[in-house]
Amino acid sequence: MAVAAAAATLAVTAAACGGAGAGGEAAAAGGEADSGVVRFTFAPDPVWDYITDEGILAEMEEERGMRVIASSTWDEFGIFAGGHADVVSTASYEIPIIEEQTGRDTLTIGRYNKDRSVIITRADNPAETLEDLQGEDISVFTAVSATLVWGAYAEKMHGVDFRTGGGDYNLVVADPQNQADLVERGEVAACVCLPEFAAPGLRSGELKVLYDGKSSSDIYSDVVVDGHEGPMINVFLAGKDWAESHPEEVEFFLDVWQRGLEEWEANQAQIIETYPQHFAVEDPADVEFVQEYVAEHDWFVDDVRFEQDWVEGESQIFGLLQETGFMEEGQEAPDFMTSAAG
Repeated sequence: MAVAAAAATLAVTAAACGGAGAGGEAAAAGGEADSGVVRFTFAPDPVWDYITDEGILAEMEEERGMRVIASSTWDEFGIFAGGHADVVSTASYEIPIIEEQTGRDTLTIGRYNKDRSVIITRADNPAETLEDLQGEDISVFTAVSATLVWGAYAEKMHGVDFRTGGGDYNLVVADPQNQADLVERGEVAACVCLPEFAAPGLRSGELKVLYDGKSSSDIYSDVVVDGHEGPMINVFLAGKDWAESHPEEVEFFLDVWQRGLEEWEANQAQIIETYPQHFAVEDPADVEFVQEYVAEHDWFVDDVRFEQDWVEGESQIFGLLQETGFMEEGQEAPDFMTSAAG
């Protein structure tokens, strides 16, 4: 984890945040953010598009006298590394990599999406867990991110070595949009996938999810911290200096996303239908499948803010990665801004 390439981190961030699509305004080119302004960089996201298109964001900005200057890009890491964003999104377990590669101290100020990645095979494959797939070719959408976490699970639960560049499997990094097709065609035995990218095959019954349909966050709750809501594939990460010197802007930003989560809860099916590109579907039958899947396996949290007990549970991901050899023992866990809890 400590020596992962920046390019791998970029791939992670892109896959973590959702499907393709446009949204947001151009980000500020650089320099310090003005008072009352949050420079925010995020991969395309349906909730953000919804609160923007419905005028909710503009209304909140006018009421509070603040502004979010947002850019929609897959290169969140590069924008943050260059100092051109105050807040970005990333997986909680990638923050040590980001801090090491950017040299920036950070604070996690909010949470958004749980790790929804799953292990998918053809329905006629008798495998039930990763232990049953030793020696096979398996597609992953990144060499780090969710692959690190599944590697830690595999070591802890089965005593097998699941990692790119070695171990008990041949892991092949592929575009997340192509992974399910590779499995269906038999070119790989399984994939570490985001479920929405496999919607047609899961809907038709040609594909199945191992571990009784459980996602990475479900496994974490079972194996690491009972009942914990995480680990997070999307948290909101800010530069520490900026967050500590702009408390009002931080609170406004979190209020905006809390409203977004409330809109998601109230209008989930409508948002999926309006922005199907964010869920990698187009056919109406696949849109309906995703609506039903998300209703049962919602990966959006209810509250963007967090309290200390949640931080303690989330932070155990770093101990798991160290224990299983996927993170160096000396790497420090990142800071979570628990003062943001409310």
